[in-house]
Amino acid sequence: MNKHELAWNYMKQKDCFLVSEVANAVDMDIELCRKSIKRLEEKGCVQVISGIGVAGRPFVYKVIASNDAKPQFGRGGTVGNKRLRKGKTGQQLIWNSLRINRVATVSMIVAVTQVSERTVYRYLNSLEKAGYVSCRRPSRENKSNQERIGEEGAWVLRRETGPKAPILRRSEGFWDQNEQKLYPFQQVGGQE
Repeated sequence: MNKHELAWNYMKQKDCFLVSEVANAVDMDIELCRKSIKRLEEKGCVQVISGIGVAGRPFVYKVIASNDAKPQFGRGGTVGNKRLRKGKTGQQLIWNSLRINRVATVSMIVAVTQVSERTVYRYLNSLEKAGYVSCRRPSRENKSNQERIGEEGAWVLRRETGPKAPILRRSEGFWDQNEQKLYPFQQVGGQE
């Protein structure tokens, strides 16, 4: 149980409380405690019942949520029963998939990451222009359009620099967070 949860449990046991009381009870930095209580106030879990928030007349709070309700602590949150994903961007999820598989198709990455197909294509094409990946496109020789339906290119990771996804800089290339270096776009198949 982290300090925010300990603080919440302490607040639920009190009829009313001050930020300083909660901070002392759970050994939390007072500014961190103040921010945590402000977030709980914004979520409708606690409310100010007196005080004006200055020295000598601090805010006095009380818990207004039922004792069964537990606010979300840490990353993410919920809307109804659906968990919101915070933290990892679509680019990071695509990068993780490439690092794990080394060779992947767009449909495979979409299935694993739940990132839109369009976003995956754009990111992979940009990575190809900067030399991070290459695409093994299916052969078109002696095949009709009907025979080529469903064939997909396989994207191969060529430059694996670390766990953090390269950040796309649209006009320049990719900023590699792992190496702290810019990889500019290269000439690929006659286009820039």
